[in-house]
Amino acid sequence: MLSAWRVKSRTKELFKSYCKDWTLVLIVLVAFSIIDQLEPFHRQFSVRDITIQHPFAKQETVPVWLLLTLSFLLPMVTVGVIAVFQRRSYTDLHNGLLGLFLAQSLVLIVTDSIKIAVGRPRPDFLDRCLSLYDNAYAGTPLDQLNDPVNLLSNSSICTRTELLRDGFKSFPSGHSSFSFGGLGFLSMYLAGKLHLFDERGHIYKSLVVLAPMILAALIATSRVADYRHHWQDVTAGSFIGFFFAVFAYRQYYPSLSSTKSDRPFSPRIREDFLPGGSFLGLGSSNDREANGQSYRDDEGDDDDTRVVLDGPSNQNPGDESGIGFGQFFRRDRTDETLNGNGAPNKNVVGTESRLIPI
Repeated sequence: MLSAWRVKSRTKELFKSYCKDWTLVLIVLVAFSIIDQLEPFHRQFSVRDITIQHPFAKQETVPVWLLLTLSFLLPMVTVGVIAVFQRRSYTDLHNGLLGLFLAQSLVLIVTDSIKIAVGRPRPDFLDRCLSLYDNAYAGTPLDQLNDPVNLLSNSSICTRTELLRDGFKSFPSGHSSFSFGGLGFLSMYLAGKLHLFDERGHIYKSLVVLAPMILAALIATSRVADYRHHWQDVTAGSFIGFFFAVFAYRQYYPSLSSTKSDRPFSPRIREDFLPGGSFLGLGSSNDREANGQSYRDDEGDDDDTRVVLDGPSNQNPGDESGIGFGQFFRRDRTDETLNGNGAPNKNVVGTESRLIPI
């Protein structure tokens, strides 16, 4: 009876603690859906501007469904697989998913708000407006287009309207911001798990971390090739996406320079979701330590030598044997833990904590 009460009590504490976070993320997404229905500002333009005379591409290199798959579902699945099967931590799973949702929700609302406020014409704007290259619409030839004397043109000259609204939403690029928001967050997540900045210089770590960023860059540059965006749109969108990726990641994970960069911040209550492999915490902090589970913000600073495991492990902390996916998440021994002969330094306390067991 007491155990059932404690389970119920801690479940309620966890729900109350993080319900606000998820609720705010949902509110941001609802606000985005409302803002997206607004008519963008119709900026004046010149029909002689060659930067907006490109043809409208009916087939995009990266359509919206593929963007969602690569920039949202792929990071979500990757975080889930690593957190559940490799790290065996539902705290890591929750923090990773919440951080990803936070990053992408902020990216969406900020990007779309700027698009609507700025109203910059896309590179294919005149084709959307006057059907320059579409014979089915009997478009006006370029050599017959002229602006009013001493004036710029506006959207009232357009003879084609079904593509006009989206034609004024060039700056910044939504594909660029969304791709760098999701894949940038994934790069940060992998960098933390791999201890990228452990001063050991493993090239494979750099390649693993940079792979999502390269994919995001390819998605962003495809928007220039499709004549959907100017290069300034892509640059600004990429910056916005990566900024919010870093911002969201640091809400739930320590700095990448931390010796515990692979550890999620502890829940805002003392117990983890899964201490010692159970679904909900039933023990005190001493019980968690007995089960091989302590967290970076329980006590001590970033440079302490506490054991920071995420559940019991059958592998000895100093055991470097074996290969596999877990090798990608192994901590190397620091210089201070080894003496001149490569053996453990007896003067350093807690040398075994310098390695994260697989």
